[in-house]
Amino acid sequence: MKWFDSHCHLQNFFKKRNLEEIFSRSEKNNVSKMTAVGTSLDDWSFYKDLSQKFTNKVYYSVGLHPCYVKENFEEEIFSISEFLLSDHRPVAIGEVGLDYYHLPKDKSLANRVIENQKVAFKAQIQIAQNASLPLIIHSRDAFEDCIKILDSSEINWNKVIFHCFSEGKHQIQKLNERGGIGSFTGIITYKKNEHLREAMKFQGIENVILETDCPYLSPEPKRGIENEPANLSIIGKYISDFTGTDIHKISEWSFSNTCDFYNIK
Repeated sequence: MKWFDSHCHLQNFFKKRNLEEIFSRSEKNNVSKMTAVGTSLDDWSFYKDLSQKFTNKVYYSVGLHPCYVKENFEEEIFSISEFLLSDHRPVAIGEVGLDYYHLPKDKSLANRVIENQKVAFKAQIQIAQNASLPLIIHSRDAFEDCIKILDSSEINWNKVIFHCFSEGKHQIQKLNERGGIGSFTGIITYKKNEHLREAMKFQGIENVILETDCPYLSPEPKRGIENEPANLSIIGKYISDFTGTDIHKISEWSFSNTCDFYNIK
């Protein structure tokens, strides 16, 4: 049995000097692959170097997270080309998208932030298209606008994933009809999130893709404790118990689906 953490953030573990412990625990819990997802220029090079050091274990993506879209965002987005031209390319563009949850309270300032997020999002969709790379979407309180922008592009929906899917059955139906997919984190284990479990079942257990989004969103019973890739096995076990599906099948499907999404052999 093996697991693939499709979306994690590892830089803080390195800063705290416990990354080796994180990797050791992931191996003990059969998490053999992970994608370190970029959020800004501050972590892209680190993740590239990490994936070169841990070949066939750590993969990486580059993308400007909507919450990090500042006034100089165009310069940062331009820097993505350096990674696409390198000998060690990212496996995806992301995470990119829209975030209306963390907007300023001032309405005029919030509107400017939204406009900048949309411009940055559209530019990175174009980069993903030109580079023939999958696209990792961050959508928080902005699902319909994300869909509209993606629909207006010529993106290959089969290579679009809405990470940390937090919507319901209706929204995942919209994704699936277009060819897109949602990935699920530890929040699917939270008692109140029945809508997420329904969405996962609607998408089809055989299509499952799992992630920790660590160091955030630890699953029960570790909620409130810093998350890590090793906890992906807890999420898989929960889904196995909840759906009555053999855990080896959950592992096999999620691992294979993640490899297919990122074009990893």
